[in-house]
Amino acid sequence: MRTDSKTGGFLTLLNGSPNDWTVSSQHSYQMDQWDWPTVKAGTAAQVYVEWGQKGNQKDDGGEAYYSIDGTSDTFQVIGKKPDDFHLTINLDNMATKQSPKGSSVDLGFRHDHAVDFIVSTDELGDWWSNAGDLTDWMQQSLGTLGNRTLKQICMPGSHDAGMSSFDAGTIGAHWTNSQTQLLNFYDQLVAGSRYFDLRPVISGGEFKAGHYSELEDIWLGGNGEKISDIINQVNDFTAKYKELVIINLSHTLDTDNDYKDLSQDQWNQLFDQLKAVNNRFTADNPGDHDFSGDSLGTFITDRASVFIFAQLPDGILLGDYTNQGFFSQNNFPIFDSYANSNDADKMKNDQLDKLKAERNLVADDAQRKDKFHIFSWTLTQQAEDVLNFDKAIMNLAVSVYDPLFVDAFNAFTPESFPNVLYVDAVGVRDKPANFPYDKPDDVGRNYDIISLAIAINNAKAGKNVYITG
Repeated sequence: MRTDSKTGGFLTLLNGSPNDWTVSSQHSYQMDQWDWPTVKAGTAAQVYVEWGQKGNQKDDGGEAYYSIDGTSDTFQVIGKKPDDFHLTINLDNMATKQSPKGSSVDLGFRHDHAVDFIVSTDELGDWWSNAGDLTDWMQQSLGTLGNRTLKQICMPGSHDAGMSSFDAGTIGAHWTNSQTQLLNFYDQLVAGSRYFDLRPVISGGEFKAGHYSELEDIWLGGNGEKISDIINQVNDFTAKYKELVIINLSHTLDTDNDYKDLSQDQWNQLFDQLKAVNNRFTADNPGDHDFSGDSLGTFITDRASVFIFAQLPDGILLGDYTNQGFFSQNNFPIFDSYANSNDADKMKNDQLDKLKAERNLVADDAQRKDKFHIFSWTLTQQAEDVLNFDKAIMNLAVSVYDPLFVDAFNAFTPESFPNVLYVDAVGVRDKPANFPYDKPDDVGRNYDIISLAIAINNAKAGKNVYITG
């Protein structure tokens, strides 16, 4: 049993392989909680461990020995406290693409929260884990993902991606209720995000990312990064990594002019500025072609690609920009429906119910539902939260970080999984907002969401014969 007053935390064991992980033996000394289950193939289990409170805690320790059924592979889970609390994986008789046999992977420890050990197996028989450098995870996965359509691939995504800083906004706006990301655009890309919700606004005569909402004819919100800075960061990333970057332009406003929608001329100015994005994906006369039905290899076999599409209001046209690397929502239809709740269980049930209803990747044309699906694992501040700085948007985000790896993963199936794991505070799993709330804390980064997406591609989508052939 979990006891909050004691030194305990969780280890998530995510088994994205086709084989059960079975405990061959386990023992501990002075550990109050050390009990390890079998982890079934294609599932995740969250295990609570607790260090003893009596005696010298440096003597506390435990080992659990796992065998991978049907193979000679084994690994150990080790808990120790040499200086601080540590959970370590010893790959004593197994290897992954990221870690050779015999490696020790120090997962650290989070009091009352989880650390993760994520392993999955792709169609080629390669083992993947959440260790090592996965910055260019799409390129590293081309052997299995290159022929899959974007509708058949899962990737991390950034909600309100440009709001990694907070510039002066309306009365009542504060970084705790306006800033959605701790990392800037470049660092979100490094953290694995490949789908970006970018909301350009005009403020002070220039284009910036914005986060605004209208409540009873009153606009509330503020600005984030300048669009010019975002362009430079995207270019810096694609100069190094041949990855696909998808940018969805929406929620555009002229905050200098009564928060009106952008005019055609202002949209043209935005497109002209965005022409500075290098490696834009272009297509001659695309019409209403759905590019989410094209293979990943179409975009990045030998280059980086930045696919930019815009949610255009009525009356706004792409015109000549159609052939210059800009597309409309007709070229990339998406399902995007968030829960609009600050309650974790309501959000989880809402998103899983919508996923089940909207996704059915099967060969039968009449039964198939495969629109590109945004899985909004986001909590939304309500009126009572706006002035409660401890419930900053990014704090709400990290409060549901751990369940994404267990509750959500276990609910996904080969026929029903999301295309985008859409989150606030991507790359962060600890609270960035702490007293005195004058600015967000620069907490440690965590990129396990990359390995989660890889595991979904391997253990869920990879088991769908309609996708893999």
